[in-house]
Amino acid sequence: MTLFNDLDAQVSGAIDAAFGEVAVLRPRASMPYAERAEDPSRQVATVTGVFSAGPAEAPLKGGSAGGAFSGGTRIVSQSAEFWLSAETVQSLVERPQKGDALTLTGRAGAPVYALSQVHPSDMGDLTLILVLEDETP
Repeated sequence: MTLFNDLDAQVSGAIDAAFGEVAVLRPRASMPYAERAEDPSRQVATVTGVFSAGPAEAPLKGGSAGGAFSGGTRIVSQSAEFWLSAETVQSLVERPQKGDALTLTGRAGAPVYALSQVHPSDMGDLTLILVLEDETP
């Protein structure tokens, strides 16, 4: 390990200690035209990571006619992410996949999020892009 990797591990550990929260990763199988079901071939994992959510804004591309342009149309939403340190990722038996479920067990109501994207970095950590699951049956 290099000095930089050692420092990254120490900083990641401090971030987890200060801001981390426990979550449960439940693997799910994805089948066309069917609700996602638990994937028995992969193990459920309890992890510690950093959850963040905040407003997100995206421009809506389009055109305008002559001087009728009054500004760009924007779509406002919320962005939610869960960051896993490289050490946590290395401890997992299987890597999380798109469609898996992440439950924030320490929050009121234990909200469940679906993983819409999994972004690895060159340092070995993962950022999980989340979508809040619909709570209606």
